Amino acid sequence: MSDSMGTMFWMIPIPVKEASETLKIEYTGSMNSGKVKFADMLTLTSPITGAGFKVLPCLDKEKKNFVGFLVKMNVPACVIGNNAFVHVLPYEAAKISMLLLKYYLESIGVSRESLNLISLNNASIKYLDLTYLLKFLSIDDAVLKRNELEERINAIYHYLPTSDRPHVGEEKDRTVYLKIRNHPFIRAYIKWKDIKEKKKYDCDVDVSYLDKTTKAEIYKLSQRGLRIELCVNGVYLGKMETDMSSVMAWKDKAKADTAISKVFDDFRSMLRLEDNLRHNKHRPNDLAKLDKKTHDFLKLYYAGEEGAYFEGLTNNQRYELKKKILKVARIDPNIPWAKHQQLKAIKWCVQPPVPKISEEHHKISPYVFNIENMKMFNEKIKQAEGNIMKAKSNGGTSDISDLMGDVQKVEEKQAKPYRGFGGLKIPKIKNMADE
Repeated sequence: MSDSMGTMFWMIPIPVKEASETLKIEYTGSMNSGKVKFADMLTLTSPITGAGFKVLPCLDKEKKNFVGFLVKMNVPACVIGNNAFVHVLPYEAAKISMLLLKYYLESIGVSRESLNLISLNNASIKYLDLTYLLKFLSIDDAVLKRNELEERINAIYHYLPTSDRPHVGEEKDRTVYLKIRNHPFIRAYIKWKDIKEKKKYDCDVDVSYLDKTTKAEIYKLSQRGLRIELCVNGVYLGKMETDMSSVMAWKDKAKADTAISKVFDDFRSMLRLEDNLRHNKHRPNDLAKLDKKTHDFLKLYYAGEEGAYFEGLTNNQRYELKKKILKVARIDPNIPWAKHQQLKAIKWCVQPPVPKISEEHHKISPYVFNIENMKMFNEKIKQAEGNIMKAKSNGGTSDISDLMGDVQKVEEKQAKPYRGFGGLKIPKIKNMADE
């Protein structure tokens, strides 16, 4: 799945004062001054695991209308207390985000009528972490593969500041990163224990929900894998052919599978794996078979003396020469030979299948974020919602289906209270399909 996910639940614009009353959102400032703002981002906890998540009430640019909620959540952490084994399920993850948002709003007294205005039909993805778990024989093997990946990143992107290709930790704890504009943000590490990492708008993933024995079983298996997390934003997803920035687009399994593959293909292209770049010098007899211009350049390149030669060329000549050298010699002159030698083949770096738990490890099957366990997750949220209803003096029953938000209601009475949209620009949601 997507590990962490930022989902924007767009709503019909509601005047700030009215939103404050109906949705119980506190705001500061004066309507007359135009300097209105809602409370800062709220830190909430999952009623199931105790894991934290963030909710931000959002205003339009004019700060006159409330337009929706941005929910930032590590969904597996909020329903199973761990994210070691996850499938890429953005649609299902967004649904859980929405249900936990509604759970919170219902707990503070927001009416069911108002809750029904929050829908997956109008939801979009602000950012998404896609997780790929590459399985190996042991943790030592996984560490070696991570090191190979880091060496390749540092060779190809030697010119980037270390802030764009940093690492955190050492040995088994080492996490490798790569940040390139308009491409997925790469994070690679081995999940062999709880990782406590808090960022400005994130919460702990590994919480004390699971007992030590269960965690030991989970990490015994997950430590054999190299975990590749590819983080993309809504703009990146929106440029895909099927506009995958819409939550509802991910409900189509064929489209979802295609998008998942495209993101991994982009990752492979960042590593230049399709170029089959060489890491050993041409032997003299092979070098002699090349045309004179290529032969002469490679002699300078291997000696580290190509810089002066490049200075005598125009930009166009330099471009054409580099293109030719790459084609006939599998050498990228942009990478110094001292770095090029580190570009050993990484044949293992292919898109993995979704994680499967064998019968031997069946005890941890309930702690896998997959489609098979989705009914169980929804039941847990339903039970938590039922606890709210029991606490209310008027009694009543609870039905989670009322909160799902991707089924169009037959009777809609939403339009009357919300007037005067004016020139407000609301993002167009291309896929408004219903359940």
